[in-house]
Amino acid sequence: MLAPTALAFVGDAVHTLYIRRKTVECGYGQYTLHQKTSKYVNAKAQAAVFDALVEQGLFTDEELELARRAKNAHLHSRAKAASPADYHKATAFESVIGYLELTENYARRDELLSLAIKVYDEKQQVKEDDK
Repeated sequence: MLAPTALAFVGDAVHTLYIRRKTVECGYGQYTLHQKTSKYVNAKAQAAVFDALVEQGLFTDEELELARRAKNAHLHSRAKAASPADYHKATAFESVIGYLELTENYARRDELLSLAIKVYDEKQQVKEDDK
């Protein structure tokens, strides 16, 4: 099996493409596309999604073990706008997505990515309701 950081590298690209595809399908203009995509594709959002998926028991045991390894991996880069803890959680989420991509488990990959959007949207709605 590839190193967790290599899986996260692939997972980051897959997650970004998935979000971009969903955003383009909504018919937004160029500037709005970037704004909408950036709300989902960042370490803080991915960490929140990871926490929610773990809390709800939505990862398999195999995915949890992979995520644990990725979360504990020594990372050679830093997030610019996220805490180290959030960056490690985001890496864990991305590694699971990368693993599912490379093992061609597309149905599960899409299921988790769809859940990720729902989780993030729910968290954003709660923030807006608190204002």
